[in-house]
Amino acid sequence: MLFHLINLESISMKCPKCSKDYVVPIRYGMPGSEMQQDYYEGKIKLGGCTMDVNNPNYHCNDCRYEWQRGKRNDGHYAEE
Repeated sequence: MLFHLINLESISMKCPKCSKDYVVPIRYGMPGSEMQQDYYEGKIKLGGCTMDVNNPNYHCNDCRYEWQRGKRNDGHYAEE
């Protein structure tokens, strides 16, 4: 039997607020060169160096809504 691993964050998802599909994962920690390149290419949002279980996992680049995995309707809009 052959199994394929799927990177769930590479699958296009829609924002629970605006329904656009310009959603990217939020990455935490000190960004290395690869993480910085992904940020400049719009593939991720940098979330800072402090990691916490309450930090959001996803960011909509259209309406700026952010939410945690499994809590799509309990998020907030980024202040940037």
